[in-house]
Amino acid sequence: MKKKILVSLFVLILLAIAGGIFWHWQNQKDVRDINKTLPEGVRVAKSLFGKDYTVVNKIDGYEFKVPEAWEGIEEIEYVPEEIVMAIKTTGIGIEGKIGGSRILSIDVYFLDTENSNLFDQAQKIWTFFELSGDLIEISIGELKVVKAQENVYLGGTYVYFWRIGNKLYVANNGSEEFIQEIILNGKW
Repeated sequence: MKKKILVSLFVLILLAIAGGIFWHWQNQKDVRDINKTLPEGVRVAKSLFGKDYTVVNKIDGYEFKVPEAWEGIEEIEYVPEEIVMAIKTTGIGIEGKIGGSRILSIDVYFLDTENSNLFDQAQKIWTFFELSGDLIEISIGELKVVKAQENVYLGGTYVYFWRIGNKLYVANNGSEEFIQEIILNGKW
C-alpha cells in the first residue's frame, strides 16, 4: 500500500514538473521569436511570470527594463556600428506591444574622452541632425541629463542625453515618463 502511494506521488510530481516546464516554454515563445532576429550578445529576457521584459545588450554593455505599460515587445532591431560625426555609434529600436509612446530608440555614441561636457556633446548631435527645440539640463536620480522636445521633425518626441564614462546615450520616445523609467531602472 505504501509503495502504491509513493509511486502515485512520484508520478504526480513528475507530471507537475513536466507541466511547469511546458507552461514556461509556451510563456517564453514571444521572446524566443524576437531573439531570433537579434545578433549574438543582444537579447530580450522575460520574467518567469511574463510581466517584465528586459533588453540585455552585452555588445554595448547595458540593460534596461521595458515599461510595463507596453505589455512586452512587438519588435526590436539592433543597429550595428556606424560612424556619425566621426564618432562610432550603435543603436536599438524597439516597438512595444500596446499603448501610446511605444516606439523607443536608444543610441550609444562612443566618445574618445570621458572629459567632454555633456551639454556640449548633446548640442553637437542636436545641431548635426538639425533638430529644433531647446536643450535643458536636469537630474534624474543622481544622473545629470540633457533633455529636449523636438516638435518640428519628430512630432513632439522627447530626446534625452546622458553619459556614463566615455559612452553618450541618446533616448527618443514620446513619453518623458517612459524615458525616465528606463534611465532609472537601467544598468548603464
